[in-house]
Amino acid sequence: MKGSIRQRGTSSWELRVYVGTDPDTGRRRWATRTVHGARSEAERELVALAAQANVAPAVGARTTVGELLDQWYARGCAGWSPATARNVGSIVDRHLRPRLGHLLVGDLTAAMIDDLYAKLRVAGRGDGEPLSVGTVRRIHSTLHSALAQAQRWGWVFDNVAAHASPPREGQPELRPPTPEELASLLAFVRQSDAGLHLYLILAAMTGARRGQLLALRWADVDLVTGRLRIQRSVVEGPEGPVLVPTKTRRKYQVSLDHASLGLLRAHHEAASEEAQAGDRFVFAAVATGERPWKPNFVTKRFIDARRGARLPHFRLHDLRHFMATQMLDAGVPVPIVAARLANARASTTLNFYGHAVPGGDLVAAETLWTRIAGAGGRGVDETEREMP
Repeated sequence: MKGSIRQRGTSSWELRVYVGTDPDTGRRRWATRTVHGARSEAERELVALAAQANVAPAVGARTTVGELLDQWYARGCAGWSPATARNVGSIVDRHLRPRLGHLLVGDLTAAMIDDLYAKLRVAGRGDGEPLSVGTVRRIHSTLHSALAQAQRWGWVFDNVAAHASPPREGQPELRPPTPEELASLLAFVRQSDAGLHLYLILAAMTGARRGQLLALRWADVDLVTGRLRIQRSVVEGPEGPVLVPTKTRRKYQVSLDHASLGLLRAHHEAASEEAQAGDRFVFAAVATGERPWKPNFVTKRFIDARRGARLPHFRLHDLRHFMATQMLDAGVPVPIVAARLANARASTTLNFYGHAVPGGDLVAAETLWTRIAGAGGRGVDETEREMP
């Protein structure tokens, strides 16, 4: 319900309820009423006024949810990033249209939406497995945005998705591979897939996101000093891969260790003379180097390799977490790790990864006790003698 209550006097209240947009002027229209009494009475009258406003809904409320999604997507996608357009289109086609598309916009209720979310959490995937909380929340965001547009058009008086209850998303559980697991994966792909071997090493050593490494051109690589310039990203658009700014729109540089730099130099030397040009991609889909690997292509190769090496589940993106947690655990200063991750603030890195660093809290406790013990005193000495 889009309405408000404004007190005009000691026991006088003005009620306003949004009833759509004037088709001639484009201005918002409001139904108003003045009531006298307690605020609780005014609140009941506001509900009644909203119900009256909904008795004769706009023509758009007789449009199906599927038609709304089509019109909303067509008007909005031109201003979205290619990745957003692709992801939203997938959500509409896979989840919203098949389950809600036949319903009238005016008939949709929050209870129906909650029922959808519950079903998706039980068996929402194509293979009958549950959808993750994050995916269901993205579906909710898409539906909420489409219904908000219907509200702005005056098709409905209320965005019922605003009253729905999508599942809550807790702190994500980090499951980066251990150094032993990563070593096993690299050993598995070293002989069979040299390109993927180099890609995985750079992902683990730099913490760069998938698309950022795929967007690397040789002009971004200093083969002498071992510095990489991360300036753009490759994403899957509705019609294929496209180059876009990085996720944070930040350009930054990272240094490579000598072993990774050696492998990168060998990869450059093995490429054709044409593919070695500065505008060619480091990880190229064709021998001439003018097209990068597709994001989904590298992910599938990674999954096949992880399964082939008989390793427990972890994602390609977890190599970014591997770099951060291992560096922090090794005592690398937080600002340096944050810079390699391209986080604007070191506090962001610490908040996200601090709890995931094994032994960090124990080290802090032992350090504090060492300082107390170093100060001496009879009480400290007796405590140490009592310790097992």
